[in-house]
Amino acid sequence: MVAIAAALGRPPLRRLLSTASSIPATTTAITTTATTLSSSAASNPLVRESDLRVAEDVITEDEERVVADECAAILRRRRYEDGHWDHVIVKFKEMERSRWSTETKRVLDRLRELPILPRGVEYFPAVHVIDLAEDGYIKPHVDSIKFSGRVVAGVSLLSPSIMRFKKEHGESIIDALLPRRSFYMMTGRIRYHYTHEILPGVQVFRDELPVTRTRRISIMLRDEFRSEFIDEYM
Repeated sequence: MVAIAAALGRPPLRRLLSTASSIPATTTAITTTATTLSSSAASNPLVRESDLRVAEDVITEDEERVVADECAAILRRRRYEDGHWDHVIVKFKEMERSRWSTETKRVLDRLRELPILPRGVEYFPAVHVIDLAEDGYIKPHVDSIKFSGRVVAGVSLLSPSIMRFKKEHGESIIDALLPRRSFYMMTGRIRYHYTHEILPGVQVFRDELPVTRTRRISIMLRDEFRSEFIDEYM
């Protein structure tokens, strides 16, 4: 598991999260094991360590194959689309689905119980599946409160990728490396005040690790938006 934390001047123990090197340094830096924000985060108290987390190897290779094959079979008659209704996704297939095989349902039920997820969250029965072509990508966006509450989370199948977060009003950028079979979770200010995107093609993470994104299937969990989130996060 990795977590966002403020620890300027200290390199991450595992390089899954990164502040982008192409912009000036901000008050946010990344480590992977800290459980609380350090004192260097005092200038940005609204972003918490627990707002962005990534857990690796949450499913086995066999489970990945079963789930990805089932998604691909359901979507096989659909063509990759060039444009999304909100102009966010390019070269994709998608669906919302609540009926799954016993094997896939078992995997999804286990994902809903991962310790990086907030406790007491009631998720929609249907999950959101996006099959992103090798040359597809997801543009910067903030998920609408019509479709998500305080949590946006998902498992990444078939390909590693880099998810980039940009502060809507500011220069802060955070890159999160999402390996195959990893699970990410965003909530709080990161969820509402940072855009996120899936970068296309070949990228270099932290100026040293090549990341080749191929066809990617993601399965996302969402909860219902409640009015009290407005006062807490917005």
